[in-house]
Amino acid sequence: MELLLLSLLGLLMGIVTSISGGAGVFAVPTMLAFGIPPINVLALNRTSDVGVVLGAFKKYHNSKNINWKLAPFIAILLGIGALLGSNFVINIPKQFLTYIIFGGVIVGIFFLLKPIKPNTHTTEHSFNISGGLVLLLVGFWSGAFGMAGATFAVIVLVHFFKLSFLEARGTDIAAAIPETIISTTVLYFGSTVPVTLMFAMFISSFIGAWIGSRLAVKHGDGFIKKMMIGIAVIMILKVIIDL
Repeated sequence: MELLLLSLLGLLMGIVTSISGGAGVFAVPTMLAFGIPPINVLALNRTSDVGVVLGAFKKYHNSKNINWKLAPFIAILLGIGALLGSNFVINIPKQFLTYIIFGGVIVGIFFLLKPIKPNTHTTEHSFNISGGLVLLLVGFWSGAFGMAGATFAVIVLVHFFKLSFLEARGTDIAAAIPETIISTTVLYFGSTVPVTLMFAMFISSFIGAWIGSRLAVKHGDGFIKKMMIGIAVIMILKVIIDL
């Protein structure tokens, strides 16, 4: 039964995360409710992210919505942050988790609701130092908690690097491949989660991402922004209820 429930959850996470990110905010409490130990939950959540980036990569790549000029730099920053974050979270006191999420979601809501004029598809975007530092923090957050990390990455790429929402999501999908693998590996070896559950989460999230990436590419920027705002509002309500 646990295997089936996690597979269904992974499918939903794959669809949502491949479009807008943020599925971990629902998935982590859900898996805790299943009685799964917290560190195992974080490992499973990050495993889902690996399935998402690999499952969605081909569609975003084929649609030419990945900025390959920026992606390598972003991948390095996210990877360093994720390595630090995943090693940090193994020893973090559990009671601080909800408050950290609350602060991060407030920041995300602010950026999502701020008027934005996304650029059209172009390769003339340059690397932004301030944005790079924020991406390092995003990588740390993703590596540690894996909740809404993709959402925050898209926000940074839109605001600091002036990418469109669709290009930002595609670029993050490519750049996040190393960091998701790094943090998943660290969390797995710090957990006791069975390989069967990890595999089920990966496969179901991969399939979900295959579906979600096609919806995102088909419907474009407006669809992604609406999904991000909707997920962000639900995130803030969920955190308030938990508090």
